[in-house]
Amino acid sequence: MKNLTHTRLALTLVALLAAAFLLTACGGAPPTGWASARVVDGIVYAGTSVGKVMAVSATDGALKWQFPADKNLTSVYSTPALVDGIVYFGAFDQKFYALDAATGAKKWEFDVTAPVVASPVVGGGLVYFGANDKKVYALDATSGAKKWEFETQGAVWADPTLAGGILYAASLDHKLYALDATSGARKWNFDAGGIIVTKPAVADNLVYIAGLSKVFALDATSGAKKWEFEASNWVWSNPTAANGVVYFGVLDGKVYALDAQTGKEKWNTPFKANGPIRSAIVIDGNTAYFGADDFKVYAVDAATGQGKWSRATNGRVLSSPVVAQGSVYVSSHDHLLYALDAATGTVKWSLDVTSGKLATPAAK
Repeated sequence: MKNLTHTRLALTLVALLAAAFLLTACGGAPPTGWASARVVDGIVYAGTSVGKVMAVSATDGALKWQFPADKNLTSVYSTPALVDGIVYFGAFDQKFYALDAATGAKKWEFDVTAPVVASPVVGGGLVYFGANDKKVYALDATSGAKKWEFETQGAVWADPTLAGGILYAASLDHKLYALDATSGARKWNFDAGGIIVTKPAVADNLVYIAGLSKVFALDATSGAKKWEFEASNWVWSNPTAANGVVYFGVLDGKVYALDAQTGKEKWNTPFKANGPIRSAIVIDGNTAYFGADDFKVYAVDAATGQGKWSRATNGRVLSSPVVAQGSVYVSSHDHLLYALDAATGTVKWSLDVTSGKLATPAAK
């Protein structure tokens, strides 16, 4: 059984590494991205599967604006960040953008000269992101002027995390870097023994990161390893730390809940979806929400791992859901942005991101 598991893992890695090659080689790009949404002040901001960023009403799905209006950005994997009325994101067209949140008008752009997969984080007047040119950037959030860059040995697909004046950024070179957020100077790095595609989670002076099938807890100040956990397959899902528990999904469809201090499993058995999980496990109250390659969005009891509901879509759900005001907002590869009732999974409305028109209007 162990050999079979290793064989399946090897096949999965081969397939995904082939996809990784296609993502970066010869200028080729997949047709769609899988950016997640943000909800701020009743507006949903989302990178879409048609290479645009949209702002829509959280209440009824009415389109406010989309960028750009006259073309697409090839692919958008970067989940928008929104601070002080500005929307920040990177795209596969090798640029990083800042837009006016109210109108979608471009405030500035920064030429990266390589596709941007990672989502940005904003703090202290700077916006941080990584790119396929093997660099981590810090730009002035107001003007877009470059403040510093840090070079790794691999493309940077993982979203960075800002905490306590330190930027935690991971690379396909197998390493997690802790950088001084002001200067970009390296404080320490940790070798995870495999490529890292997940955003670091930081809580209670610990950093949680995944390298291939292993999840690590590291001291946030020194980078010293506290514990590691071997999952059943590659961890593509960003670890989520909440209420003393670390949640993540893997590519064989399992969802794990680990004690944040010890790495011991909290649930009697992992929850099992019917397809790979790349979505982060999003915790709201006592419920864990996530999407899967089996075309479904799930809600699971966060304490026990028992299913609460699932909602079928017509495409793979690679993006992470966001929960706000009793609704779950999530994009599917059926080119729809959904608003689901957080308690039941009932569709409140859905927006066709290709046309910008409602596929399922909100109930009046």
